[in-house]
Amino acid sequence: MKLSDLQNLGKENQGNAFYLSFSDLMVLLCVFFIMLISISKIDTFPFEQIKTTLTGSSKDTLVALAEKLQTLAKDKGVAVHLDKDGIRLNLEVAALFETASARLKRHALRRIHPLLQEIRRSKYNIDVEGHTDDRSFYAVSTDGDIETNWSLSGKRASTVVRYLMRLGFNKKRLRVVGYASNKPISDIANKTGLKLAQARAQNRRVSLLVR
Repeated sequence: MKLSDLQNLGKENQGNAFYLSFSDLMVLLCVFFIMLISISKIDTFPFEQIKTTLTGSSKDTLVALAEKLQTLAKDKGVAVHLDKDGIRLNLEVAALFETASARLKRHALRRIHPLLQEIRRSKYNIDVEGHTDDRSFYAVSTDGDIETNWSLSGKRASTVVRYLMRLGFNKKRLRVVGYASNKPISDIANKTGLKLAQARAQNRRVSLLVR
């Protein structure tokens, strides 16, 4: 074999080695990006805000849905507003449950059926959050379970979730959250009498977070 042939063979081998290394690198990069996508969490609302800014249209976004819900909520006794995480509907506990009870009052949610159906037809997930006021609650249920603000808030949220499922909501879109008294919306500091009672009434609520 001539020297020139050996040199050409060496160049070919070097080229093959380069392409092999490059292909390995591409495979590793693909695996890396797949891992990034699998562990990443995309917050819907911020993403849709960017989309609205770029396109100049809020069609088929949480912003558009919030506008529909706010229109439907008139005279329904429910507050609807855009939060940092999505659309929040705050429902007063007094209109839904008796004191210390997790059983829905008869027809308690019927008045907001139009809002619920609008949410059901959307593509978004719903967190159902139970909230109590700051007063300590402790009781023993008929089956011997100890009831606290934690369990009460969770049971009330679960009751509302079961109601939504009977309305046709896909259970995969629903999540139950019990916060007890840890996320008040009305500050009770330095409040007494009627003002304190009103603040506590606002803090006792079930919230629907559409996200």
